[in-house]
Amino acid sequence: MLQLDVLSAFAICGAGSLVGASVLRPSLCPEAAGAEALRLTRGGYIAIGVGLTLPVLLDAPLPLWGQAVMTLGSVGGVFMLAWALAALAGNAQSRTSMWCSLVAVLALVLAAYPAGTAGQSIACTLGLTVGSVLMAWLSRRLLWRPHDLHERLIGVLTALMVFSSVLRIAYLLTWNGHFEHHLLYVPPSMITPFTLMYGLLPILLAMLLNNVIHARLLARLHKRATTDHLTGSLTRHALADGAELLIARQQSGENRLATIMIDLDHFKVFNDRHGHAGGDAVLCRVAELLQAQLRGDALLARYGGEEFVALIPVPDLPAARRVAERMRLALEESNWSLTVPGLNRVTASLGVTLLMANESLETALARADEALYRAKNGGRNQVQVSLAAA
Repeated sequence: MLQLDVLSAFAICGAGSLVGASVLRPSLCPEAAGAEALRLTRGGYIAIGVGLTLPVLLDAPLPLWGQAVMTLGSVGGVFMLAWALAALAGNAQSRTSMWCSLVAVLALVLAAYPAGTAGQSIACTLGLTVGSVLMAWLSRRLLWRPHDLHERLIGVLTALMVFSSVLRIAYLLTWNGHFEHHLLYVPPSMITPFTLMYGLLPILLAMLLNNVIHARLLARLHKRATTDHLTGSLTRHALADGAELLIARQQSGENRLATIMIDLDHFKVFNDRHGHAGGDAVLCRVAELLQAQLRGDALLARYGGEEFVALIPVPDLPAARRVAERMRLALEESNWSLTVPGLNRVTASLGVTLLMANESLETALARADEALYRAKNGGRNQVQVSLAAA
């Protein structure tokens, strides 16, 4: 009865692994590390599923060849899972090292074959322990510095695999009875916990892996939607979303919300002279210099081609003008030849206003744009304040 229960649990684990492999779709993940983790996990699950299910379905109790297949599939699959979690944790290992480890697993199984069931028992228990420890080591960031609950749970499952494998070695070393075909040597009271764990672990890990990949994909899409791909500043739409929170804080606090529009002077002429690559380099440097003049509670967005907008909580209009002047000087005084060889100077014109009570952001931006227009007509490289805000 014991053999049938254990082998049935192994068959369930194998079936669960095959189900887990079927739900993993690497092609749906555009992120290279995530797709690699899914591919390796699917390969590992197929190895575990075939190794645990095929021998049980063909012949029970297991003959020696079935024990070898079970050892090879389960241990090899765990090693592939180690490489999969390494990719997920940002600690990707070379495929060559993985294939070398799988060849080592095959050599271990073949070397243990002449020793019969005892040899396969030792090879299986030792291989699972080494594989689970390797898995924990390569994916250690998921255990010590997880980004979310799903990564933390993957770390917990990995730690559980290490603990259970070490426990199996401890029981095997003290085993005095007959070597069983199912290769699992634990006290009768531990049979149920082990069988439940082996039955549920593949499906749980597949679900968590999918959740982590999907969470990362959503975060990547959100970043793409809210961040300008060239400068790293906010997009125009993201500025509008972030402004709602700043406006709410302004209405409930003492600070006002300054709206500053920044437009680079003669950028088209410069772009024609130095090329688009040089223009892109300047825009990136401009965003970096502007951001350096702002506090953490301010927002900076690329509003157009060479136009930026900053939303800054300030106590009054003179403070807003001082911030704008710092931004103008930061651009004017920067060593631009380090960014684009032969470029001596980049300047900008700035328009400043304060968001009035119950005023929309679009209205404030229109007044800041009016001030920017006067700065351009007044000779450029200067700060002008909206007449309505003055």
